[in-house]
Amino acid sequence: MDEKNRTGLTESAEEGGTFADAWKHGKEPGTGPEDFRKLVGFEIVERGMGYAKGELAVKPCHLNVLGVIHGGVLFTIADTTSGAAASAGRPYAVPTVNGSINYLKAGKNTEKIIAEAEEIKNGRNFSVCVCSIYDDRGELLATTTMTFFHLMPPAGQ
Repeated sequence: MDEKNRTGLTESAEEGGTFADAWKHGKEPGTGPEDFRKLVGFEIVERGMGYAKGELAVKPCHLNVLGVIHGGVLFTIADTTSGAAASAGRPYAVPTVNGSINYLKAGKNTEKIIAEAEEIKNGRNFSVCVCSIYDDRGELLATTTMTFFHLMPPAGQ
């Protein structure tokens, strides 16, 4: 695959796409004022090479019809935290290419959930992270394995 195709961006995306624009301006993609992470209310509170930790203050909008934290919320924060771990200190974005989750316990009667992700493999083209999600009592709610592609910036960036 040549370097141009390795970016995963089309001509029009290179001119005004979010990744290309972010790289041109020295910003990390996905950190704007309307970032999905902010919509969910999730925050990365700690980040270093191959590691990230995030927290979510649980609100009624995060609950399913049974009154427990929706599985999609848990998957979202695992994906986001793992992506933060995989991209920390690296010159490329890391879109998710695969993810699996094991729901171990219902998230209920908790004010906060905490996600901790660790990169277990950083290969030439892909990274793999594992993430554990806990309630505010330290009970393990879910575990995930996430795979990310190393999306290189456009040539010359």
